[in-house]
Amino acid sequence: MKVAVVGAGRVGRALGVLARRAGYAIGPVVCRSLARAREAAAFIGGGEPGTEPVGAELTLLCVPDGEIAGVAARLKAPEGAVVAHTCASYGADALRPLRPAGALHPLRSFADPARAAEGFAGTFCAVDGDAEAVAALEAFARAVGGRPFAVRTDRKALYHAGAVFASNYVVAALAAGRRLLEAAGVSREMATEALAALAEGTVLNVKAAGVEGALTGPVERGDAETVRRHAEALAADAPGLSGAYAALGRVAVELALAKGSIGTDAAARTAAALGAEAARR
Repeated sequence: MKVAVVGAGRVGRALGVLARRAGYAIGPVVCRSLARAREAAAFIGGGEPGTEPVGAELTLLCVPDGEIAGVAARLKAPEGAVVAHTCASYGADALRPLRPAGALHPLRSFADPARAAEGFAGTFCAVDGDAEAVAALEAFARAVGGRPFAVRTDRKALYHAGAVFASNYVVAALAAGRRLLEAAGVSREMATEALAALAEGTVLNVKAAGVEGALTGPVERGDAETVRRHAEALAADAPGLSGAYAALGRVAVELALAKGSIGTDAAARTAAALGAEAARR
């Protein structure tokens, strides 16, 4: 099967080189400028550089979200070609009226396409779309070392928000933690290193014991007094973080209940300690 990469930026380059290594023939490699297309084809190790959206048997539209519909409308692809975009928050419907159409979203950062390609093995890949497209995309994901899983086309925004919590907001949570450690007299460098190590250990615990099993800390113990002291300290010295602490605290209360480490009375006391707003919910 020949693969076309339309929009050969960071994601397109990584998927292109992975496709070539997996034995796919590389067809059109499309960028806004011919120079960029040639650079991308050189990185991929094959392909036909160009600036017009031309597809192949499997066409990957690796373009920004807002450009999907426009590029799809101009795409020239062989009859029966599978066309897929790599956007996280839109489903296959973004490509209509094209059929068979689908979406392939690897749950991985592509800040560095070479590094992303080298570390791609085992990457989870969300797939949705028409049956023929899903079959081709699942086969592609497996061939390049990914682990495909199904997601509802009409719920892609929820799926993407979940991914943001687990990736982008982990970084935001670490930034919040760093701010608080700095306020407590810890240097920025030490705070960053210490919190990164803590987060790394937590992720390993999640992989080993599951989300509920990995939960520790004052909420998991039902230590409402410690939670209250946190809430008061934040209100006094870092009010901008109070809402985030309370919101995630409510999630932690639900997890602790599911884990069975606290009962309903302890859950109610802990929720109340998060603040008046938390207690009302």
